[in-house]
Amino acid sequence: MKKIIILLVLLFTTSSFSQNVNKDNSFSNFKFGFLGGLNFSNPSGSALFVESGTNLSPSLNVIFSFGYSLIYKHEGYEVKTYQYSAYFRQYDSYSFIFDRIKYSIIPISLGLEYTFIHNKFSPYSILEVGYNIYNHEEEISNIKVGYAGSASTIYGLPTDYQNQFSITKNSSYRIALGLGTYYNISSSFSLDLRFVYQINSSMVNSGQILLGIKI
Repeated sequence: MKKIIILLVLLFTTSSFSQNVNKDNSFSNFKFGFLGGLNFSNPSGSALFVESGTNLSPSLNVIFSFGYSLIYKHEGYEVKTYQYSAYFRQYDSYSFIFDRIKYSIIPISLGLEYTFIHNKFSPYSILEVGYNIYNHEEEISNIKVGYAGSASTIYGLPTDYQNQFSITKNSSYRIALGLGTYYNISSSFSLDLRFVYQINSSMVNSGQILLGIKI
C-alpha cells in the first residue's frame, strides 16, 4: 500500500510539472459534484459525498469534499467485563458476543485529481487526505449478567471479568486512493463513476464504489 501511495504522489507531481501550463488559466474552471454509493464492508454501508474543485492545470484539479458514510466492521468475539448495580450495590460479571461495530462518519478531505485523457470518456486518478468525524455503535448478542458471579468490589470477580470494555475514539485520519472516469454529456454536465480505497486510522479500511454527477 505504501508503494501505491508513493506511485500516485509521483504521478501527480510529475504530471503537473511536465505540462506547459498558462498560469492565467489556473483557477478558471470551477466544478461541483454529487456522488452516492456503497462501502464494501460486512455488510455493505452507504456513502454520500459533495465535492467542489477547480483547475490547477488542464489535467490537474484540486478538490474539496465532505459527506456522510456508514461502515461496518465485523468482530465476532466474546467480551468479558463487569457492570455495577446501584440497586444491589455490587459488581456483576458481564459478558457478551461483540458482533460488529457500525461507524457513522462525516469525512472531510482535500485532494488532487489528474485526468489522463480529455474525451467523451475521461479517465482519472484521485488522491485525497482528510479527517473523519464519527460516532460508533456496538452491536452485541448473547448477553450474560452475573453468570460468572457478583462481588462487592471489582477484584472479587474472576480475573477475566476485571477489565473495563470501551471504545473511546471518535475521530481519525483518512487517505483515499482511487480511479474513475467521467462520461461527458456536455461541456457543463458529466456522469462520474469511481472506485476508491480509503485507509482510515482508528477504523476499518474500506473500498467504495461511487456514481454521481459533475456540473
